[in-house]
Amino acid sequence: MNIISQGKIFLSDQRVIIESERIKRYSTFNFDNIYNPAKKPVGDLYALHDDMLAPNASINFFHREQGYVIIVPLLGTVNYIDDEEKETSIEVGKSTMVFLAANSFFKLKNPYEDATVNYLIIGVKAKNGNYNAPTSLDINLSTLNLLTTVTPKTLPFKVSLGRFKGRGESEYQLNDAAILYCFVLSGAFEIDGRLLHERDGIALWATEKIEIEALSDQAILLTVELPSQPSMILF
Repeated sequence: MNIISQGKIFLSDQRVIIESERIKRYSTFNFDNIYNPAKKPVGDLYALHDDMLAPNASINFFHREQGYVIIVPLLGTVNYIDDEEKETSIEVGKSTMVFLAANSFFKLKNPYEDATVNYLIIGVKAKNGNYNAPTSLDINLSTLNLLTTVTPKTLPFKVSLGRFKGRGESEYQLNDAAILYCFVLSGAFEIDGRLLHERDGIALWATEKIEIEALSDQAILLTVELPSQPSMILF
C-alpha cells in the first residue's frame, strides 16, 4: 500500500523577487540577506533561482555553499564564465554542472544584443566532489510522460526532467527515506493529490510512490531527489 506522503508547497507568487536593470530573479528559497522561516532549503537543495537576464548583461553569482551548481537554460543561450575567465556557452536542450568550493564566484552572461534569456540555477550542497571543468548534461524531452535523469548516477542527488501530454501520467518510485522536490516549468500538474501551476514547487517525503498527472498539454516538470535529513520534520 502506498504511504501517504508528507509535503510542503512553494507557490510561484510567493517567491522572493530581486530586480535591477540587468536581472529579474525569482528565488524559491532564502538567499543572501533575505530570510523567511517558510522558505528554508529542502534538505541539501539550498538554491532554486529562476532568472531573466537582460540583453548583453552579466551577473556575478556568489556561491556560499560547497557543492554543485546546475544551470538550465529555458529561453535562449547563457554563457558560464569561471574565475579564470574561461567561457562556456550553454544552449537550450543542454545543461551545465560544476562543483564549487564555498565562498566562490562565477559569472553568467547573456550573449544576445536584443533578447532576454531565462535560465534556472539549482544549488545542491555536497561534502565531496571534483573541482574540474564544467560538465555538459543533455536534456531529452522527446519521450512523453517520462522523467529522464540528466545527472550522473554517481552523485548523491538526482535531477530529472519530463514533458507530458494532457492527462499524461507517471509514477515516481522514491526511497521512503528520501525527499523529492518537484518544480513545474510549464503547464499544470496534480502531484500526489496536490494541484500545482507553472513555477509552483512541492517537497514530498515519507512515501515510496508519487503519482504525477499533467493537467495541460506539453507540460514540463523538473524534479530533484535528495537524501533525507532530520531538518525536514521542521516543515
